[in-house]
Amino acid sequence: MSPETRACVNCKGEFVIEPEDFVFYERMKVPAPHVCPDCRFKMRAVWRNEMSLYTGVQCGLCDKSIISMYNPKSGFTVYCNSCYRGDGWDSREYSADYNFSRPFFDQLKDLIKKV
Repeated sequence: MSPETRACVNCKGEFVIEPEDFVFYERMKVPAPHVCPDCRFKMRAVWRNEMSLYTGVQCGLCDKSIISMYNPKSGFTVYCNSCYRGDGWDSREYSADYNFSRPFFDQLKDLIKKV
């Protein structure tokens, strides 16, 4: 089996799939990708921010000042490592009933910001 060159369905650039990759895809029982590695990385990283870190962010439980990948003005609740992993909070306090009169994604956005 020889390397196969494909066009990315996202950016239209060409990328190569090596024979070893096809063996891996068969073993994992997944199809070969139609998106180039760079575009796949961008899709995975869309929710992440490791490039900019912010100081002055307050832990949502203990109010300790922490360094976070979330801007303090973003509205996201952020927890320090010890509070996040600790037993000092009850996750059931953040539950919410589904409101059929509001769009789902509006409710999901509110939940993500709260939790």
